[in-house]
Amino acid sequence: MNKPILFILAGLMACLPLWVAAQDPDAPYLAGAVPEKEGRVVFTKEFVIPGMQQEMIYQRVLTYLEERMAENENTSRVVYQDPAAGKMAAMGEEYLVFSTSALSLDRTLVNYQISVACAPETCSVEIEKIRYTYREKEKYTAEEWISDKYALNKAQTKLVRGLAKWRRKTVDFANDIFAGTAAALSASLTAPVKEPDLVPATHTTNTGPVVIEVSTAVTPQIAIQPPVPVTPQVREPEVFQPSATVPPTTALPVGKDMDGYRQVPPDRLPGNIIKMLNDDWMLITAGNEEQFNMMTASWGGLGVLYGKPVAICYINPARYTYQLMEKGDTYTFTFYTEAYREALQYCGSHSGRNEDKVAGSGLSPLATPDGSMAFSEAWLIIECKKLAAQSLIPEAIYDEKIKEQWAGKPMHKIYIGEIVNVWMK
Repeated sequence: MNKPILFILAGLMACLPLWVAAQDPDAPYLAGAVPEKEGRVVFTKEFVIPGMQQEMIYQRVLTYLEERMAENENTSRVVYQDPAAGKMAAMGEEYLVFSTSALSLDRTLVNYQISVACAPETCSVEIEKIRYTYREKEKYTAEEWISDKYALNKAQTKLVRGLAKWRRKTVDFANDIFAGTAAALSASLTAPVKEPDLVPATHTTNTGPVVIEVSTAVTPQIAIQPPVPVTPQVREPEVFQPSATVPPTTALPVGKDMDGYRQVPPDRLPGNIIKMLNDDWMLITAGNEEQFNMMTASWGGLGVLYGKPVAICYINPARYTYQLMEKGDTYTFTFYTEAYREALQYCGSHSGRNEDKVAGSGLSPLATPDGSMAFSEAWLIIECKKLAAQSLIPEAIYDEKIKEQWAGKPMHKIYIGEIVNVWMK
């Protein structure tokens, strides 16, 4: 065989792996498609927008996130905004559909967090804390379900059959968010921002920065200022005229930041409080660093009393937490993502009287600057100071079924606490 033919064959053999990869529909989902940072699955995309100022970048990304979260407004929201620092965060919940037909629907609910950092001409978007709820009962994390360690074979050349659909849909989901961000950053000022269709699988998320070509209709040197919020004018009933000395319900942060948290005013509390309590639950923690206890709760509320922002909870005297609530002046409400459901179930079924409840739950205690106790796994911490309390009595209950249910049993005590601090991740 002459040398030219040998060279041709050698070239074809060298190109064969590339051709095979191009024919493999799972190639975009193999090693590296699900990036990890310190053992956590974190999808990251950097955007470069030459000539665009930070204010414009921030407002465009915020508008896109608010529109995306509005599709599931009861469970998704932008939970943190800091225009001056160029930072924002959102917590979302939506469905990933694996397959659908006239007779069946295979899908999973996915919870996630988006963090955005904007600066002049650049923007960084991270998607993390991905959690799945499948068939309402099965719960998984991205780290244990779609990472290279679990979702790829040992040679990292194929997807594991049972986990393949989860990995594909999650990578496409992350690409969709990044594509929506890119569209928002590149859109004309006069054109509405339309979220694009799902990005094709060939677009992976772990490539380098995306350079955005801004439409010629945009003047990059002009900063778009965020809209000034308008406070609705609410007319008070004629029967109640608050004194001029009553403090406003919007308390400004007083600089009591904690590691990993940002302090926000009480009137910026995010989310649907009914869902957060009834479906997601919270922990009530009373006491101080020397002695404290937490209990799972799904009863409570938020409101205003005597011109102060307040949080309401109900604790039965049989609870160990009740003793600590009676002794102290402050306490906390803490809220968690679905990933900590088991920890909350544990806290609701074990007593701190007889065991080390903190160790059993696996949660990490955290003291606030004022000495109240919370846990660093919480995405939201509300610190309260006791304002009023009253024990319920059977005569106060109008529902006959409830009255009958609690006949002869100790009834709950209502605690109304002034919200003195709020922290969010």
